[in-house]
This record gives sequence, C-alpha cells and structure tokens, in this order.
Amino acid sequence: METASEVRNAILVVALTLAASAVIVNLLAFMRTVLWEPLRLKRVMQRQGVGGPPFRFLVGNLPEAAAHGQTFPEALPTDDDFSDFSPTVTPQYSLYFPKYGKRFLYWWGSETRLVVREPELVKRVLDGMKVGGDFERSHLESFIVTALNGKGVHSLDGKKWAIDRQTLKPFFHQEALKGMIAAMVNAAASEIHKWEQMVAQAGGSLDYGVETDVHAISGKVISYTAFGYDSYETGKQLYGLQTQYLEVLYAACRELTFWFPGYRRLPTKRNKLMTELDARINGLVHKLVDTRRNAVKQEQMSSYGNDLLGRMLAAASDGDDDAALEFNLASVYNNARLVYFAGQESVSQTLNFALMMLARFPEWQDLAREEILSAIGDDEDFNSNKLSRLKVVEMILNEVMRLYPTVPILTRVAKRDTHLEDLFIPKGLSLELAIQAMHRDPKYWGEDVGKFNPGRFANGVSKACTPPQAFVPFSYGPKNCIAINFTMVEMKIIVSMVLRRFQLLPSPNYKHHPQFGMTQTPKYGVHIILKAL
Repeated sequence: METASEVRNAILVVALTLAASAVIVNLLAFMRTVLWEPLRLKRVMQRQGVGGPPFRFLVGNLPEAAAHGQTFPEALPTDDDFSDFSPTVTPQYSLYFPKYGKRFLYWWGSETRLVVREPELVKRVLDGMKVGGDFERSHLESFIVTALNGKGVHSLDGKKWAIDRQTLKPFFHQEALKGMIAAMVNAAASEIHKWEQMVAQAGGSLDYGVETDVHAISGKVISYTAFGYDSYETGKQLYGLQTQYLEVLYAACRELTFWFPGYRRLPTKRNKLMTELDARINGLVHKLVDTRRNAVKQEQMSSYGNDLLGRMLAAASDGDDDAALEFNLASVYNNARLVYFAGQESVSQTLNFALMMLARFPEWQDLAREEILSAIGDDEDFNSNKLSRLKVVEMILNEVMRLYPTVPILTRVAKRDTHLEDLFIPKGLSLELAIQAMHRDPKYWGEDVGKFNPGRFANGVSKACTPPQAFVPFSYGPKNCIAINFTMVEMKIIVSMVLRRFQLLPSPNYKHHPQFGMTQTPKYGVHIILKAL
C-alpha cells in the first residue's frame, strides 16, 4: 500500500510534468509566431520575386529603420520639394524603396509586412475589409488602437462593426451637420478671439505656436457638437490622459520585453502606469455618459438629446458586455472614448499643417481669403450653402492631406490565402499600404508631385490623379472614415475664421520635423506669425 509520502511525490511529479508540458507548448507556440511563421511567409514571397532586408529575430527591421530616420536633421529643409518618402515619418520607405523597388517585405517586430503603394492593390485590400472579406486590421494595429480607444467602431469587425457603424452614421450625415455649424463657430471663436487680443497687445504682429490652441478648438468642436456644451472640461481631461497613455504605450512597444508572452500582465512600473491611466480614462468616459443618463432620469426628460451621445443612448440597450453583438451601454462608452481622441486628433493635425503651408505659400492664402470674403463676408453667418462655395479652401485642404495624411500608413492582414493582381498573398501576411508614398508618387500625380499645388484638385479628386484611388486621406471602402463630411465642414470653418482676421507669415522659430505615432504630427509644433488685418 502506498504511503502518504509516495502519493504526495506522485502528485508533485504529475504537477511538474503538466507545468513543463504547458511551458513547452507555450514556447513552441511563441517560436511559431516569432520565427517559423515569419520565415515561411518570407519564402512564399521570395519565390514571387519580392525582396527586402534580412529577417531579424523578434525585433524585426525597426531598429535599422529608426536609426536611418535619426540620421536626418531635427530641422528639415522647408524647400518646395515634397517628393521624398518622408524619412522622419516613415523611414522604412526612405531606406527600402530605393533598394527593393515598389514592393518589399520587412518585419515590424515579428509581424511580416508586404509594403505596397500601387493604387489598384490598395483599393483591393481596403475593399476586402467588408464583412466576410479577405482582409482585417493587423493584430498589432488592432492592439494599439483598442488599447488607446477601446472597442469602438474603429476597432470592430463583422456584424458588430456593421451595427455600431449604422448606429453612429446618422450623426455624420450632411443634413445633421447643418445643425452643428453654429456650435463649430462658437467652439473656434474663443481661441481665435484670444489670438486677436494677443496680437493687438503685441502691436499687430505676433510670432506664436498655434498647435495647442488648434487642439483646443478641435476639442471644443467635438464636445459642443457630440457631447454637449458642458462636457468640454471633462473632454479636455480625457484627451490629456489619452495622449499620455499613447506616449507610454509607444515607449513600451519600442522595448523588446513588451512583446514576450505574459509580460504585459507583470506589475512593472510602466504596466501599472498604463493600467492606472486606462482606469482614469474609463472613469471620465463613464462620468460623461452617466451624467447625461442621470440628468434625463432625474428631470424626467423625454429625450437624451440629438447630439451623438444622445443618439447613442437612445439606441442602446442596458447591457454592459462589450463582447455582445447588440449596441448597448458598453458600445456607448467605447465609442465615446474613440470619438474624443480620433475626432480631434485627425482634424487638429491637418489644420496645423494647413496653417503652416498657408503661411509658406502667400499666393494660395490670398486666393483663399478672397474666396472666403466673397462667399461668407465679414460676419459669423456660416451655413452649408456658403461653405459649399469654398472650393479653393477645399483644394488647399486636400493638397495638405496629400502631403501630410493624418495616417500615412494603413496595415491589413490576410484572413485567408488570396490573390492580389499578380501576387499570391498567404494567410497571415500583413499588407502595409504606403499611403504617403503613394500620395507623392509622380506615376500617379505627374512630374510636379513635389510641389505644393492645390490647383491639381480644381476639378475634384477624381481629376487630380490617375487613378483616383491614389488619394486616400480618409481610408477607402466599407471602413472609410465615418466622419469625412464632419471633418471637412469643421476645417473649412476654422480656416475661414482665421484667414478673415489674420495674415499668416512664416516664423523663423518653426522647426520642420513631421513625425508619426498614432497620427502624423509636427514634432516641434507650428510657429507662425499672426498679423492682424
């Protein structure tokens, strides 16, 4: 008969065997992800003539690309040639396109990426994002977007994405936008009035970094139109925390240990900070949403309101499971978190680059101002008909988005084996769509591709390049940006309000250094000279 000691020893041996087996299984799965699968994909693409830099275990080619980007000066030249591959934004393009041609394979950590910049391929991939299509957001991109913005519509796939998008879509319709114009004007007015006062105190001309105030304007626009006039201070805190979280997240992503299985759950200083920031972000989102819900209940109101938050609450069930298919309270929280960051980040960065370019190209600034005064006049009486007449302003904004797209790359992964034109795309291969490189390719835009020339959009986007799909500032296909019309109306209003009051001149304090994190941004802000008119 076995003794108690023998039984305990037997149990210990079984436990250790199971633990060792689990370790081995996890190790094999890890090695499959970071070594065997990348090498398999490399062989498949090499057989089709696609070259690229050597495979680097775990870290990929990011250190080499980053080091290349750091060889360029902090203050880049501000000449009139924009035909480069933006080495400080996407250094991998500047480094590898000249070596390997229009397509190349490289590794973003252990993620194998095929880089393409051909409009037909870009269109095919983005069209493949439909429900049941061949492509989905890459796992790395999904992780970063979901970590920052929660499980809002931008992060979703399948039927859940379709339900959330359909719920949000009416808010961004052209008819709904007509009722938001006054709120957008009010959102911009206080900051621009502050500029007027500062310029007057400075004697009529002021060298000023506008980027913080442009962010404030965009934040107020989102607050006033989507969440109510009294939501701005909460929204301001929310955006600040999201920005801080993004900085910590990107710093973590650059470290090798962050990508080891289980590391993100360890109680490191950085992981605890990210957990704390995430909790504070969620707390503010819940405060924003629950304040509206409680006000409606306490005052026995018949409606949650006609802004985005009101529309979402009216459509939502009471469930709080963010894995549920229906649109529920969890959907409201997640989409509120998404809209606050994405809604103001994309607009404010485009506007920052637009003001910088207007200062540098006075002939286009003068044409835009002349059009604004003709279409709108000297007062604040904006309406959709007047805004639709701002063709030159729209041309300028399109040209800025060509040169400085908010998202210069998009990454999608093949859900199954498929074909793109002459290429076989194996399941698991990521397609990196080089949007900014495509926007600056003379094959599609002509020999003046390096020039700032809004006139190329005089007859609309369809005539600006060949083919029209070479212009992708808002993505494309079923998952294009839901807020295209909202964004254009907002930017037209803000540019109009600025140019009616100020002449913009280049500042000697401006350091030109675009960079790319979640969006393309001016690293050192935007200094311009504001001169009172």
